[in-house]
Amino acid sequence: MKDGLRPAKGFAASAIIGAVFAGGLSASGQDLVAVSDIAGGSSVFVFRNSARAALRRFITKVRTVRTKTHRIETAKKVNRQYVVLAKAAPRRTRTKSIDPNNLPPATAIGQMPKDEASKLFAGVGEYYMDRDDFNNAIDFFRESVTLDSENTKAQNGLSEALALKGNELLIQDSAAAARKFFEEALQYNEKSSPAYFGLGEVFSALDNDDEARINYEKALLYDKDLTEIYTPLGILYYQHGEILKADELLTKALAISPGDAQTQYFLGLIRYSQLRNEEALTAFTNAKTADPANAEAFYYSGETLSRLDKHAEAIDDFRQAISLKPKYFEAWLGLGAAYYEIQNWTESITANKEAVRMKNDNWVAFENLGDGYRQLSDFNHAESNYNLAALFIEKTKDFSKEQAADIYSKSAFMIAKQCELNMKKAVPCRWDAAVRSLEKASQLSQSSVESANLGWAYYNAARADILRKDMAAAGPKLENAKIHLQKSLAASPKFVAGPLLNLGMALTDLGDYAGAVDALKKVIANKPNWVFAVNELGIAYRKQNNFKDAVGQFRKAIEMDDKFAVAHYNLGEAELRSGNLGGAKNAYQKLRKLGRNDLALQLELMSGGKVKG
Repeated sequence: MKDGLRPAKGFAASAIIGAVFAGGLSASGQDLVAVSDIAGGSSVFVFRNSARAALRRFITKVRTVRTKTHRIETAKKVNRQYVVLAKAAPRRTRTKSIDPNNLPPATAIGQMPKDEASKLFAGVGEYYMDRDDFNNAIDFFRESVTLDSENTKAQNGLSEALALKGNELLIQDSAAAARKFFEEALQYNEKSSPAYFGLGEVFSALDNDDEARINYEKALLYDKDLTEIYTPLGILYYQHGEILKADELLTKALAISPGDAQTQYFLGLIRYSQLRNEEALTAFTNAKTADPANAEAFYYSGETLSRLDKHAEAIDDFRQAISLKPKYFEAWLGLGAAYYEIQNWTESITANKEAVRMKNDNWVAFENLGDGYRQLSDFNHAESNYNLAALFIEKTKDFSKEQAADIYSKSAFMIAKQCELNMKKAVPCRWDAAVRSLEKASQLSQSSVESANLGWAYYNAARADILRKDMAAAGPKLENAKIHLQKSLAASPKFVAGPLLNLGMALTDLGDYAGAVDALKKVIANKPNWVFAVNELGIAYRKQNNFKDAVGQFRKAIEMDDKFAVAHYNLGEAELRSGNLGGAKNAYQKLRKLGRNDLALQLELMSGGKVKG
């Protein structure tokens, strides 16, 4: 004879209860999800966030790499700007220009005093500087300095010619060769701004950001009019977290060259990091327009649109980024996340599969794949991807223990969802595996969520043992369930409905009926519409042989859901045990109308056939 039934298999198995799980959590609210187990019970799993929370974004630090194209373009601009400035307002004291065609004969020059010949050659050097012929300028200035090492005008001219020749080499993507010219230029003039700029570019290409920044700053110190340096220096400030300095420089650069794609892009990155999303989107849009081949501009535009909940537009930008750069891992992840947001689970999975194909050890991609499969109710694939995500996140340096715990928890939840399907096929449930996953989660995170879910898993593992009539195995698991659920409740400063429901059910199975009644009454006071909680309270009363209150709870459950067959059975059984044969007959007839002849037969056998009369 059964002393009360729990909800039938599949009851409320995937219903989102939509409660707030309070206490000790980083997110604002959590979903409680009812899960049916092999023993026919409906217990509650706690998602630390929404059960349909957005996929994780890959970005942990905004990428601000200046490409070779960026550096070449900057070198062109600085070179051009310096030449224009130097012609309008010379940056040094110049020797009078001399046309080489007007030089005296070589024999005459050879008979001149060296200081006079030095001035002559310096003048020819100036002639070639006026025509941007830096090779010839270097030759004549060098000869001038050789003739007279005290000729400072020639030294400064040689320094300028060397620096500008170095910048020409930068434009030709020959940074190593250019470096020699910049270093020699500084030997003749330690305040050469174009040489310092050039060295800044060389060090930038070598990813030596500290030296690059020092040289850019010296270039501006010695020539404040070289405003084209604002962009590369602003980027370096940003990379080192000096946001205010970066913002100031890039804003100035944008005011000078509003159509510059590089400046728009990097200013967009700053606005993105400042969460000034509308301004970031404007900057990225301008960058895309000015440079339609910049895949990164499209990618960050997509990320910004996602922040603004414009997911369909974000999809277009992610796709464009991928078309420009087919192996763009982050763009594939962003695309998968955007499809997830519009509930296109299939396309989300497709995009994340591409991400995994490119980086088959990235935990974010595997977790996102697991989330997509979970939404499609493909719980086996979801679990396998969560397991891979857990494996790889723990191989990541300084990984987030909270994130890892969340992955282990979702893996355990997938085992539970597989159980709902497997019990229809008489396939054993893997509650012990769920327990192991949640024990791992609990080791990683001390939050009340982990304790709640570990207690939930122990309870369900015990229910499976009870169904097999293995009470020796069930007893310790029920005790563990009680311990962890009580720990969860103690850790939370507010009433927590989900874990308390699970605790009430565990206490019923442990024989602590008074404790179960107390817990379940609190659950119902907080969540009066939880029909299965009302049924559980009825079961606890029934275990106490308190038939009056048991009948009251079962009737309440039926009023809430007249098709809730288990409550009709429990009502009939309680009425029969209390001597109310008429009430038992009514329950019997209702079960027949609901097509639950299995439960009706149990009542019939229990009554010795009296309920049929």
